[in-house]
Amino acid sequence: MVKKNRVLSENVADEILSMINVEKRFLPGSRLPNETDFSSELNVSRTTFREAVRMLVDRGVLVIKRGNGTFVNENYDINDDFGIVSCAKKGIAERDLNEIRLFIEPEAAYLAAIRATESEIKRMCTFCENLDNVLKNGSKLDRQKAEQKFHLSIANSVHNDFMDRLMPVLFTAIGQTMLVLCKDDKFCREGAEDHKAIMERIKRRDADGARTIMRFHILRGIMILEQEKEKGNN
Repeated sequence: MVKKNRVLSENVADEILSMINVEKRFLPGSRLPNETDFSSELNVSRTTFREAVRMLVDRGVLVIKRGNGTFVNENYDINDDFGIVSCAKKGIAERDLNEIRLFIEPEAAYLAAIRATESEIKRMCTFCENLDNVLKNGSKLDRQKAEQKFHLSIANSVHNDFMDRLMPVLFTAIGQTMLVLCKDDKFCREGAEDHKAIMERIKRRDADGARTIMRFHILRGIMILEQEKEKGNN
C-alpha cells in the first residue's frame, strides 16, 4: 500500500536509515553528527529530528549514550546478504544477476515516482548530476560508484525495509559487472541520459514512464555484457 500519510519524522528516519544501509556513511558503532548540525543538514526542526531518532532507537538501529551522543547500534547488522554474495562467488552468471535487477528496479522506479519525498528527489538529482561530472573527470571505479549511488537512491525512495537491505547486497554481488559496464564510454554516456530521463519522470510523478526507461536502461547493460562475453569467446 502506498504510504500517503507518512509524517515528516518517518521520512527523516528513512533518510538516516539510508545513510546507514545504502550509503554506508555511518557504520555500527559510528557516532552521528550533533543534533543541531544534522537536523540542519536534513532541513528539519530539532523536534522532528528527535522524533526520527526515537523511531530508530525503538527499532534497535540507534542508541543514545547520555553525554556522548547518538550512535549506530554496534549490534546492528548491515551486512546480512541473504546468501546472495556467497551464491555469486559460486559462479552465478552475470546475466542472471542483472536479470534480478531487471525484475526489481523498474518496479522500484515506478514506486519511487509515487512515494519519494521532495528531499529524496533532490538527493536522486544530486547523484544524477554527480554522474555527469564523473564521466568527464572520474576513473572507471568512480563511474561504478556514481552509477550505484544513483540506483540505490531510487531503491531507498520506495520506503521498503527489505529493499533497503537487498539492493546494497545485490550491487556488491555484481560489482565487477558494473566495472565492465563502466569501461564502455558509450554505455556511460547513454546511461547518463537514461538517468536524466528517469529523474524527469520521477520528478513529474510519471510512474509508468520511470519504469519503462529503467527497464530499457538495464536491458542495454545486459546487451553490452553479452557483447563483451562474445568478444571473449572469439
